[in-house]
Amino acid sequence: APLLNDTATNSTVDWDFFQDIDLVPIDKIPAPGVNKWVPLEVRTAIFDDYREHLAFNNRTYQTPVVPSLTTALTTGYQAYYPDVYGFKSYPIILDPLEDIEVAIFNKDVSSHPFHLHGHSFFIMVRGTVDQNPANRLTPEKRTSPMRRDTITIPPMAYAIVRFRADNPGIWLFHCHMEFHMEQGLALTFVEAPYRIIANTTRPDQYKRNCDLMGIPNSGNAMGRTGLDMAGEPRGPFPLSGF
Repeated sequence: APLLNDTATNSTVDWDFFQDIDLVPIDKIPAPGVNKWVPLEVRTAIFDDYREHLAFNNRTYQTPVVPSLTTALTTGYQAYYPDVYGFKSYPIILDPLEDIEVAIFNKDVSSHPFHLHGHSFFIMVRGTVDQNPANRLTPEKRTSPMRRDTITIPPMAYAIVRFRADNPGIWLFHCHMEFHMEQGLALTFVEAPYRIIANTTRPDQYKRNCDLMGIPNSGNAMGRTGLDMAGEPRGPFPLSGF
């Protein structure tokens, strides 16, 4: 079979970067509208702990003391409050069947493959954020957008994706390079928390595993009641000039 290249296929697909926005789905489903807009700027910097971190909107992810699913199931009406999930888990609350548009601006020097759990999103637009007009890509829109659960965004580029909040749960959105996730490049979509409560029962094994690992089986991100988040980590934060 011939190699995929511009000459043979009249496509922007090549081996350096795969333009998944050029793909055409067999089942052409219209993209949802927009009820909530989530802008995410990706940066790397030296933070005030004197380590290099990656971050969405200057917030680095850290796993909460109590799993977010446990928090959703044990905090009652406060499961709708983002604070109970912890600042460092970067919780974004989604209403049932809300249409979400996520704009990811990669200001980092590396490419990042971003993966969304629980959904396939529509790739609406790709473009560049390069300040040099000669290097800018002209954004293109698609009438029948391709659907993916992972999208790679090159340095100084952006992508706009959409999905419908039709799958209640706690869903990570993160870079699929695990060491980048360890550096903080992740956040949490808390989707339809009241429906999670109504339709989810934790199996006994879930609770036993938490007991064996010393993880609380109830409470907010810090294992406390309500909005008592005493001792919650909030930093580190980027140092000025980095």
